[in-house]
Amino acid sequence: MIYDVDKVDLMAERNDDGLDMFIISSGAIDDSPDTQKLLLDKVDKYLGYVNSNEFVLEFPRVKKEKITIVFELEEQAPKLLLELCEKIVPWVEDNGVRFVITSQK
Repeated sequence: MIYDVDKVDLMAERNDDGLDMFIISSGAIDDSPDTQKLLLDKVDKYLGYVNSNEFVLEFPRVKKEKITIVFELEEQAPKLLLELCEKIVPWVEDNGVRFVITSQK
């Protein structure tokens, strides 16, 4: 489940002038239209933040090309959701950052 679309779940500044921004999914995740919309809205909010003046002021040393949005799952995602993630990659890259998906299983 994806929560709090308007908030960044977790951020970690790296020593290489990069930043990881995590979208954390707790528990089982489905591929329902609601879940797909939540993921797209969350990614959109992250991109809006990365492209804001507020972000530049908060993280002046972070290089945009070293920012990664990490979609972290507790379980393997359904095929349809993985296909959506593949479509998210070029959208995020068009904004100068990376998108990756990780699963604990």
